[in-house]
Order: sequence, then structure tokens, then C-alpha cells
Amino acid sequence: MKTTIVSVLLILLYFITSIEAKTFKVASYNVENLFDLTKNGTEYTEYIPYTGYGWTKDIVDIKITNISEVIKDLRADVVTLQEVESKNSLIFLHNRLKDFGLDYPYLEIADSKVTTVKCAVLSKFPIIEKEEIQIDNEFARNILKVTLDIDGNRLILFINHWKSKRNPESTRIPYAKTLKDEIDKLKDDDDFILLGDFNSNHNEYETFRNSSRLNDTAGMTGINHILRTVKDSEMVNEQILTTQASNEYLYNIWLETYKNRRWSYNFFGNKNSLDNIIVSKGLYDDKGISYVDNSFDKFDPDYLFKGNAVYRWQRAKSGKGKHLGNGYSDHLPIFAYFSTEPFRFKSYDTFADYTDPLKLKTKSISDLYTSKIGNVNYRLEHCTVIYKYEDNAIIKQKNGRAIFIYKAGMNLEYGKVYHLTVKMLYDYYQLREITAIGDIKEIGKAANFASHLLSDPSADFSEPGLQNEVISEAEGIYKRGYFYYGSNRKIKLYFKNKKLRPKNNSKIVLKHVRIGCYKYPQIVIEKNGQIE
Repeated sequence: MKTTIVSVLLILLYFITSIEAKTFKVASYNVENLFDLTKNGTEYTEYIPYTGYGWTKDIVDIKITNISEVIKDLRADVVTLQEVESKNSLIFLHNRLKDFGLDYPYLEIADSKVTTVKCAVLSKFPIIEKEEIQIDNEFARNILKVTLDIDGNRLILFINHWKSKRNPESTRIPYAKTLKDEIDKLKDDDDFILLGDFNSNHNEYETFRNSSRLNDTAGMTGINHILRTVKDSEMVNEQILTTQASNEYLYNIWLETYKNRRWSYNFFGNKNSLDNIIVSKGLYDDKGISYVDNSFDKFDPDYLFKGNAVYRWQRAKSGKGKHLGNGYSDHLPIFAYFSTEPFRFKSYDTFADYTDPLKLKTKSISDLYTSKIGNVNYRLEHCTVIYKYEDNAIIKQKNGRAIFIYKAGMNLEYGKVYHLTVKMLYDYYQLREITAIGDIKEIGKAANFASHLLSDPSADFSEPGLQNEVISEAEGIYKRGYFYYGSNRKIKLYFKNKKLRPKNNSKIVLKHVRIGCYKYPQIVIEKNGQIE
């Protein structure tokens, strides 16, 4: 009897302590001068409220809304920020994001030192420790160090905003030295990330070498030599990172993108990778937090560009005059995925795939459901657009599966067939979706469009294999948020426009609706005509 009780207790303890694997997204975004409306004497002249520069409540509201739009679409679980003026500014942003339906319950800002702009963080995970790391320089911004609790695992973030490139490299060296001292205090297997605006290219040691204005340090750089992201004049790779005994070397994950994508800031045509995410060896082991291999990229939807330039916050007189109330930031966000699962190198089919992990591969839509999320390079052929709402779309292949394209379907037309390349995959609360596409080639109209739709009224719409399918028509009863249909089946209904919600116990007909998922399967009602 005693043995049986012990066994039961052990089983219960296992289920209580076991943690479901979680994949989450961490981003960094320099928001370009997010100021509040309180005059405290440290503002840049053009951000002093209610002067001839026009920094008014209405303009601040536009700035906050525009940055919130980017963060909403970025959909990261943790967003680190640079160039936030104050706690008030951060709270304004936090509250506007809640208006967009996005809640970050935890936030911090490095505001113990009086500087014009500061580093901050918004997090869906608890922040269990906060520290501001002081740089031995009167005008230097503090580095914000926060420790997150991710399902019982600790993840340390060092959020940076180093001195700008209007200054030589010697002004960034103190940041690097102070940061390295902090890293050296950590255990070899601690999980930590360095991220933010370093005002240094990932390969600064190469790009600044011939600049007499920048190179006042005899070729030494903070990001490469002091933080040790280079070894023997070569960038540290994952092999060097994972085979070392300590945290002597760190790995800059810009290396996991194509060379022509390695930039987040465009200064008069000179493209720079000033925003960086640098990872530690602890993120490559089988415990705690791990990096999701090859998941790093920048966030660069079309609306963040004006012509060929990043659509920065606009001011009159070539950026020296009054605020115009449009634009976003002069930086693009960057991001990467992390997980509570043990680290796994991305599998490669051939040696060519190993040497070029983003080599273009032809896949089916069905393959995308078993693919690792993040930065990919998959070619899909003969994809019919079976659903379109704003910039979102659903594509499907003949006798295959359908998949949702989020905020990247603006160049696709309903009913047409395309070849296209998938650039980014994401899981949004268990909904598999495409978030970036390219190389779109239209090849005609769908010959038998109806065959791509789900028309079986007896189907179980909650089945995982039907995720992202489009239902041609279904009859049932609406009751307390659920659609009751068939033989005692039900599924949650989500109304993007609450005015479309019918009265309780109404008999309804759904037409051309998509099957989505937000933690649980649901049918999404987005526009007029989808429910009668």
C-alpha cells in the first residue's frame, strides 16, 4: 500500500513539475525618439512640448499609434526598446498596445540616470530581476539588465544603446568593457542575450577599418574584440561557440541571414547592421532556454518603407523642422525565436544545405506544418488564393492543405494561382502561418475553385488537419460564443467586428469563413456576408 501511494505521488509530482515546451519570440526595436508631453529640461529641442516644432498631444498620439502598429504586427513575446524618453512614454505605448488587443503585463525602463532617451522592455513573461548597469561616462546611457522567468527558466537580457556613430569607436569601447565585466560574472551555462542598438555593425572590425573618423582605436572594436564575436580575424560561428569551455566567445546571429539582408538601418544609402542580437553558449545546451536555430531575421514589411528608404518619423525641412505626423522609425526591428526545448541544430539534407542553410528548397504547403518556424526559404508552386481579407490571405494546393498568410498577402489576388517563396513561418497561439513571402509569380486563375473549399457539413472543424481551411457553407445554431452544428459538434466563433455577432440561440448560416486557432480552434468572422 505504501509503495502504491509513493508511486502515485511521484506520478502527480511529474505532471505538476513537467513544463510544456514553449517557443517564444524576442525582438529589439529602436523606436526613434518616443517622447512624452512633460517638459523636464532634458529633451531634444524639437521634442519640447508645444513649441514651433509641433510636438503636441495629437502628434504624440500618432507616433505612439504608429509604433504600436509595428509592435502589434511584429507579435513578439518580449520587445526590447531603445530611445524611450521616460516611464510615461513607455506606459503610453503599453496602454495603446492594449487598445490593439496586445497586453504586455511586465515592463521596465532604465531611468535611474538622467539621459535624454533610455532602454526599456515590454514582456509577456515575469521580470524577476532588474538592474541598471552604469557606464563610466557622464553622458552614457545605462545598459538595462533584466531576468525573465520563462516557465521556471531564467533568461537574462542585456539591453543596449551605445553611443552613436557621429562619434568615434573610442566612445563605444566603455560600453563593451562594462558589458564584458558583467558577462564574466555569470556562470558558463547561464542563458543570456545581448541585444539592442550597438551603433556598431555585426562586422564592425571590417567596416570601420578605413575610416579615420571612426577608427581611433588602432582597429579595436567594442562589439567584435571586447565582446569576442571574432576569433583570429573571423566572425565566431556556432561551432566555435558550442565547443568552448566558457563564455569567452559570443555569436552574432546576423550571420544566419543572407548578406544582402544584413542591415536594419540605412544611413544615406549606407546600410548598417547597428541593431544586433548576440547569443551565449548556454542557449545551445539541453537545459533551460535554447535558441531556435536559424530563426533570426529583421522585420521589414512594405509599410515600413517609403520608396527605397526606411519610413522614419517625418519632419519638415529635410528632417530639421516641424513634426509632420507620419512615419515610424529610422530603424527596422530585429527578432529571433527561443524555446524551453533542448537546442537542436537545424537538420540539413545535403552538404550544400549545411554550407547554405537558407538554400531555396521546393516544398508543399503540407510540409510547412512540420517545418521548424522562423527564417526559411521554401518555394511553393500552384498555390490558389482561396481567401482574402485586407493584407491577409489563405493559399491552398490541389489535394493538399491550406495555410494562412498574415500581413504579407497584399500582392495576391483572390481566385488566382501563384508560385511564391515562403520567407518566414510562425506559430501564433498554435496557428501555423506564413508571415513573409517573396518572388511571387502569377500563373493564372483557378480552374476548379470550389474544389479547394471545405464543403462537407459533417466534418469536424476542430480537427488539426483542417486548420486554415475555408468552409464554403455551414448551418447551425449560435449559442454563447459557439457554433453548434452537425451531430453534437461545436466550435468557438471569433468576430473581428462585434456588430456581426448574432443573438443567442439564433439559427445561422456561415459562408466562406476560415478555420483559425487562438489556443483553441475557432471559426473567424471578419466581414459582412459571412454570417446570415
